[in-house]
Amino acid sequence: MKNDSIPPVILLTGGSQGIGAACVQSFLAKNWKVATVALPGEGLERWRKHGVLALEGDLTSEEVRRAAVDQTLEHFGRIDALVNNAGVGLYAPPSEMPVDLFRRMMEVNAMAPLALAQLVVPVMRRQGSGAIVNIGSVAGNVSMPWAVGYCASKFALHALSDSLRRELRKEGIRVVKVCPGIVDTGFRRNVLAGEVPASLADLRPIMPAGKIAAAVVRAIESRARGTIYVPEIGRVFSAMQAFWPGLMDWYLARLVAKDQPASHSVSNPVPTPAFEQRGNN
Repeated sequence: MKNDSIPPVILLTGGSQGIGAACVQSFLAKNWKVATVALPGEGLERWRKHGVLALEGDLTSEEVRRAAVDQTLEHFGRIDALVNNAGVGLYAPPSEMPVDLFRRMMEVNAMAPLALAQLVVPVMRRQGSGAIVNIGSVAGNVSMPWAVGYCASKFALHALSDSLRRELRKEGIRVVKVCPGIVDTGFRRNVLAGEVPASLADLRPIMPAGKIAAAVVRAIESRARGTIYVPEIGRVFSAMQAFWPGLMDWYLARLVAKDQPASHSVSNPVPTPAFEQRGNN
């Protein structure tokens, strides 16, 4: 990607907790220079003690995004990789999903990553190299009835990733999407609104955040392109949706059978999403 004698630089969103924090730790262990931006919190303060450029702000703000890129360049001189990790969830069926919260979710999960990519692509073009990793989700391939907003936002992020990869493939800039399954983070407790349905609550997280971070590191260092599933069974789950949608309907119907259909109302609204909380359901 660059001269091996000079530590590469990564700009990562949502680095205070969950997958983002695991990524920061993994890249520091690889001697990368790290900049991260997330909402204010103790998680950022601890990284500053390790030489991380830790910035505070809401990534749906154009000012915050520009400041993150500009300060990273001012501090480190270049950006070799961008990892769009920040995301937020929402538990609600499509018939009752609040449209204003859906709009907010799209801004955090899809529009902010695109806008950041648009800011770093000119930098990477000048450098002649770079990598953009978008943290997608298996839920971006399979629409779940209890989380339609989250699924739709990840569908959008996947489409943006694929299009950007095809646009930049001849310019030395690689674009990869990493699609986790259910990850052991605080994601379920930090959603815009709604509660985890009983059917989902019984599905225990199957991947530690560190496994996702390791996949992100490999995606960048191995010069991978396209899509990486963690765990690999996510590829099979996605293929079921693509080739056997009726089978997927049957599976999801059995999964949600224990939920009470009369208790769909969205509760527990959170006005400002903790978008640095990162996991997948």
